[in-house]
Amino acid sequence: MNSIIETMTYEMYETLPGLRFSQLRRIEESPLAYRWHLDNPDTETRSTTLGGALHALVLEPETFDNRYARRPPGINLTTKEGRMWKETVPFGVEILGAGDTEKLDLMRDSLYRHPLARELLEAPGINEGTIQWKGHGGRLHKARMDRILTNGVIIDLKTTSYFEQRLFQSDAWKRFYHAQFASYDWACRTRGLPTPPNGEHFAVVVSSAAPYDVAVYAIGEPILAAGLADVERWLRTLSHCEKTNEWPGKYPEILEFTPPKWALDSELGVDYFVNQAGGIL
Repeated sequence: MNSIIETMTYEMYETLPGLRFSQLRRIEESPLAYRWHLDNPDTETRSTTLGGALHALVLEPETFDNRYARRPPGINLTTKEGRMWKETVPFGVEILGAGDTEKLDLMRDSLYRHPLARELLEAPGINEGTIQWKGHGGRLHKARMDRILTNGVIIDLKTTSYFEQRLFQSDAWKRFYHAQFASYDWACRTRGLPTPPNGEHFAVVVSSAAPYDVAVYAIGEPILAAGLADVERWLRTLSHCEKTNEWPGKYPEILEFTPPKWALDSELGVDYFVNQAGGIL
């Protein structure tokens, strides 16, 4: 795996040249959104903070205490005692919210109680491995994968508030997890790294709510193919926008206003809702 940079902090990864998946997927929203988010990075939310903290706790435990501060029980940051404690926290260290510390520990423990998840997390491999590769037209890409095993299997650790299978899969598809896996797989194949023995990668998913249940999803060839098709479509759109220097929004053309499905399906009929909206009853 000498094509993967093993020892690199996230801060170092940020400075590396290359297009990353989190940027590219914005093309799905619109080229305008892609350009906007390049210049206006997303603000971290509590859910992303918890997800990042869990990744550090599970995948980079040696860095956790340098990146996150565990607020002591009973400490209120608005009180004098709380403000004094906060002053002891080094600059740049994220203070976890009330209850977050216990939740993170419970989520980590659940991951290691699940036999399949534990096997994937403890198998020989690299955590938070960085890879760069060149795609179509020589464009430089980069990725930081949660885990890649020595046999080429890619593991992605996900937290979710939609743990039930049907809900998680629907949410994951909307978030383009399939395209994310396809991008990682493409990177590894391009750099000549080992490919999975059975062609499958895995998502290890832990619920962010009690009892912090865990599931393991196999990401097979059909899903990777669908994801790669999305990635290639986005890249074609990006190349066109760069050549023309035009970055249209989601709806550049005139749209036809049509009744929503619930109005079409209603026993009252569409005319009722149209008249009601216009004040004609």
